[in-house]
Amino acid sequence: MNSKQARFLARNPKAMIRYQTTGRLPQSFRPTSPLIDLLESLTPRDRIEIKAIRLSPALGYQCSQTFANAEQLYRFIKPQAEMIEGEPFPAESMRIKRFTKRLSIEDLKEHQRCRK
Repeated sequence: MNSKQARFLARNPKAMIRYQTTGRLPQSFRPTSPLIDLLESLTPRDRIEIKAIRLSPALGYQCSQTFANAEQLYRFIKPQAEMIEGEPFPAESMRIKRFTKRLSIEDLKEHQRCRK
């Protein structure tokens, strides 16, 4: 058991009861999507340079939120490197699970609100 799992069990009574009755720890997973893969291929400095990005179904998310820059978008869709199963974060509920198109930087630039 790592500290993240222990903290999750301490804050989530249902998960603690499941652990006590079955002995199974909550599993951790890495959030992933084509957009996350694209943003991870860029450096943090490059992500900050890409301004005013609007999420859309063409990027694999069922919403139309606008973010100040691509770094802010990255932190929204992947708040931590590893998440605990059952730990809620808004981007996962908006992700189109069947979306598998490989995205390029051009796809991202098409969704900028104010282009230079």
